[in-house]
Amino acid sequence: MKKLLMIVLLCFPLAGLTQKFNGGILVGGVVSQVDGDTWDGFHKFGFLGGAYVSLRVSPHSSFQMEMEYIQKGSRNADTVNVLNQEYLLRLHYLEIPVLYQYTFARRFSVEAGPAIDILLGSLELSNGSEFPNAVPLRPVTLAGIIGVNGYITRHLKANFRFNYSLLSIRNGIGNGYRKILFEYGQYNNVLSLSLCWDFKTNDF
Repeated sequence: MKKLLMIVLLCFPLAGLTQKFNGGILVGGVVSQVDGDTWDGFHKFGFLGGAYVSLRVSPHSSFQMEMEYIQKGSRNADTVNVLNQEYLLRLHYLEIPVLYQYTFARRFSVEAGPAIDILLGSLELSNGSEFPNAVPLRPVTLAGIIGVNGYITRHLKANFRFNYSLLSIRNGIGNGYRKILFEYGQYNNVLSLSLCWDFKTNDF
């Protein structure tokens, strides 16, 4: 009887903690550019998709961890440019963000935090042919994320984010390379819009 009572008492806090967890899936589109190359503008389109789990620690605060596939990169707008060159850089990442989220007005939240980017693959083309860049891409880098969420229904929310490299994707001195924070290099600059589906119903 005492053992049964102890098990019940231990389960109460675990059950309470479980109620604070939520999870879901997300899918969306991105526009991106690479700061530090010779092209300007968000001309590279891609998509993202993944899953997340969140833990609410107070009525207004929560932490969210995600694992998602995201496309980043760069593309020049047209072939009429100074170098008369058509250019494409396509980057495939496994991204793992860890975000703090602050809820306000019941349906809305803002978020910020770091993300680890693991390079899954890349393609770099110049005038339709593979372009052998002398500076290799980093296999693992770090990004920073800020964003805003808004619930459309009790399960469905829209998410808009600004995602920027905290460490360069290429490190070194090259044509157009920039120094941001600590080093010269190239940096992913990404805007994304996603739809997220929470598995649990949210109370507004």
